[in-house]
Amino acid sequence: MKKVKILAILVSMFLVGCFASTRSSKLRADLDGFRDIQWGTEISTLKDMEKVESDRSSNTDLVWYTRKGDLLAIGKAKLEKIFYSFWMGTFEGVWISFEGDENFETLKKELFERFGKVLESEELMKKMDGEAVWEPSTIRHAEEFYAWWGKNMEMTLSYSKGRHQGTLSINSKKMSEERRAYEKQKRK
Repeated sequence: MKKVKILAILVSMFLVGCFASTRSSKLRADLDGFRDIQWGTEISTLKDMEKVESDRSSNTDLVWYTRKGDLLAIGKAKLEKIFYSFWMGTFEGVWISFEGDENFETLKKELFERFGKVLESEELMKKMDGEAVWEPSTIRHAEEFYAWWGKNMEMTLSYSKGRHQGTLSINSKKMSEERRAYEKQKRK
């Protein structure tokens, strides 16, 4: 289960990177972190984080944390879990899970109000067909998928109505680019 979550995040980050140049974004807001943690913050400076998982299988130096006392809500949407990812010891993104149609609609409305509307799922999937290198099965099973790209962040929201589950992934654009370049260099 944990590896599936990690794969989902990595696929989301890949997709965001693939399509960032194909969609001009008109964000109303652009996050420079999540809650009060800025992108690039060193984990050693944060005292309320609890390590939950590392993914060394792909040599990404990615470590996951939860936050003590974290509010499991965005607006009126109730969240199941929030995982903070630190790559090479620095804050690079969050992966958020939620359940239920009502929570999805509430979260989607909140995100559209904060960041603006984006391509509909069908339009985004058509773009993916022409550009994705491999089949992103975790996203393809989502009936609804949205993405926002800003100067500082890359964000995806996906939801499976059949499973009544969804995810919200928010990542530092700069750190995602650095990580992709690092991993590309390592493969050479």
